[in-house]
Amino acid sequence: MFIIKDKLIKNFKLYKGKLIEYLKFNLIGTLNFIISQIFYLTLYMFFKINYIIAYTFTSVISISASYYFNSKYTFKEKKYSLKKYFFSFLVYLFEYALNLCIILILVNIFNFSKAIAPLISPVFSTIPVFFLMRLVIKHTE
Repeated sequence: MFIIKDKLIKNFKLYKGKLIEYLKFNLIGTLNFIISQIFYLTLYMFFKINYIIAYTFTSVISISASYYFNSKYTFKEKKYSLKKYFFSFLVYLFEYALNLCIILILVNIFNFSKAIAPLISPVFSTIPVFFLMRLVIKHTE
């Protein structure tokens, strides 16, 4: 029993920094997500902009905010560069494409509301995007 506990403690200490980064990434992502969804719903529901156009416009703004806040607060990177921003943009284009596919499936196949589908899609993209962003921000020069 004590051997297992010691091993768990060692593993926790080993991964503590990554766990904290992941929690910060999710906190920043959640705040960014809430703000972007309010913006999306405003564009879609009040200004009657097509849901795909509203989602795309909101995503571009959200990508820029995410790069900045994750660089500064999650990964504590002091060097900002166009190269890192470009690769971050590619990561979020991947996320955008994945989320858009999920939204289209939820709306067109499962008959979810166009207002609700974008709230569900990030559940599927958070983990791969975290690791890709960590790679871009920490290991791109």
